[in-house]
Amino acid sequence: MSGSLKNVKVCNLCEKRLNSWDLRCSKALGYKNPICEGCIAKEYDKTIEELRVIMKSYFGMIPCLGI
Repeated sequence: MSGSLKNVKVCNLCEKRLNSWDLRCSKALGYKNPICEGCIAKEYDKTIEELRVIMKSYFGMIPCLGI
């Protein structure tokens, strides 16, 4: 079945489709169940831009240009 969305991962809080950046952030922060960048930012009471600065500063991680 070509084009199937069986293996698509979704945020466990808001059910938004996860991208590779969401998965990398979740893994770096030790989440057992991955969540999206927006939910991570809410959990830490940060904006998405503030979260990206933190991820770059502490983990040396930056999102792809398309995100």
